[in-house]
Amino acid sequence: MTLSNLKRSQRQEKRIAERYHGTVNSGSGNGWVHKNDVRTARFSFEAKTTTKQSYSIKYADLIKAEKHALVSGREMVFVIELGGRNWYLMSEHAFDSLIEE
Repeated sequence: MTLSNLKRSQRQEKRIAERYHGTVNSGSGNGWVHKNDVRTARFSFEAKTTTKQSYSIKYADLIKAEKHALVSGREMVFVIELGGRNWYLMSEHAFDSLIEE
């Protein structure tokens, strides 16, 4: 990851944490304690960013992020910064639980 990509990624994580009153998990990609990038009381966010016009989502990445969220008792949200905007992806089950509230 280049320095500019790292800074963009860190800014994205910080914005998510501030917006949803969460914390950034330092070293989330290389540590073993807290996986995914940001966590709140209810959600665990895995954040990705790109300057390209597309982002490829792999099933394995979603399952891995979901597993890390569930282990900590949280719902997983996969966030992709694309075109200067954040796009949120979550399971149907997680979305349904939000709608039911």
